Amino acid sequence: MKKILRQLLSPILKSYDLRIERNKQDIDSLYKLLYNQIHDMDNAMPIAAAQTVGAFSFQWSNLREGEAMLSDKWFKENVADIIADHELLLNKEWFKGKDVIDCGCGGGRWSYGLAKLGANITAVDVNQSAITATKDELKNINVRKEFIVTPLEDLSSHLPAGKKYDLAWSWGVLPFVSSFTRSFQQVMDCVKDGGFIYVNLYGRETLNYEQDIDLFKNRVRYNTLPSWEEKEKFLIEKAGGNKEKVHQNHDMFSPLLNRRFEYSFIKKTLEDNGFTDVVRTVNNTELYVRAVKKAINPADKPMIGYTPQKEWWFAKYQK
Repeated sequence: MKKILRQLLSPILKSYDLRIERNKQDIDSLYKLLYNQIHDMDNAMPIAAAQTVGAFSFQWSNLREGEAMLSDKWFKENVADIIADHELLLNKEWFKGKDVIDCGCGGGRWSYGLAKLGANITAVDVNQSAITATKDELKNINVRKEFIVTPLEDLSSHLPAGKKYDLAWSWGVLPFVSSFTRSFQQVMDCVKDGGFIYVNLYGRETLNYEQDIDLFKNRVRYNTLPSWEEKEKFLIEKAGGNKEKVHQNHDMFSPLLNRRFEYSFIKKTLEDNGFTDVVRTVNNTELYVRAVKKAINPADKPMIGYTPQKEWWFAKYQK
């Protein structure tokens, strides 16, 4: 009887399975279409760009604590060394009195470290909540400070006419901007001849396109949850129950807009804009890229000759 029943139902079940597979393919196609529109290099979908700005506004108002933040005692004590010895590979003496612009200051952790090294800081962010947080972190450090609220796409119109910087620093920010093309151009343009640019970007090597689509689906799912309590539960579950990783997971899942880049593309863009000595200072699938604007005095070469550290500073948080 069971054999006969299976024979009778087999065509129906096959047809049902085919419909399910077609529906899955249709849904996946819609996700890819949405992903591609949101991650356009020149102009992201306005609704996604606005959602991403709002996600970080919430983060810097409500989720400033976490691993590798200034609430993290080890990180706060070591951030100056991390910047000089791990990220930039620059002699610490180089920073004293230099003009540095932090393009997307967030909660102020990198502005804080750069200021501790003796640099004068111009902190820029699209969110007032980020600027407020950064002001608070820098209030007791005796360097020259300036704070600017603006999207990076409009950076030059908010800087003093002709102002150029010894270092333009942008850590984990350019993947989230509405127009990557315009924002990256603005950051490159504010570097003086002989000065440095340093960008941290998400690398395509870390996640291929299909994996990135799966992550994007989780972002959509997270952003449709109706309350913060449910969102927080989602983030804690993704962190395997570790509440200390809520900040990092909010950073991962909350913004709908989060581009990934090939190093060859970033290197060529920098070189096309007059940068030389383009290097990846951290051997990782994410991109940690430093370059020099035009010529550099040969006498300064030792300042950029450090050997990369054998262990990434952030390996501490991956154990």
